[in-house]
Amino acid sequence: MIPEHCNNIEEIRAAIDTIDHEIVRLIGRRAGFVKAAARFKKSETAVRDERRVEAVIESKRKLAAACDVSPELIEAVYRTMIGYFINEELEHWKTLTAT
Repeated sequence: MIPEHCNNIEEIRAAIDTIDHEIVRLIGRRAGFVKAAARFKKSETAVRDERRVEAVIESKRKLAAACDVSPELIEAVYRTMIGYFINEELEHWKTLTAT
């Protein structure tokens, strides 16, 4: 369904809820890959990898522009998500290297 075909606010809200469900599911899936990546990183610097963070942000800004979505919004979302995931991955990495 596209927004223009919705007949009332309930249809709009139901569509948004469906999209939100998928977004949350995909973020959870991404989190699993982030955790798995910790196995391949040799140092805390590799976990934090600021160059990679900036490359991801830039690529998502370009993707947003191509999809007619605000690059500023996508950058804010990704910076928040990546910051959270780096902390989670770092904690996981520490448990892997403690043995």
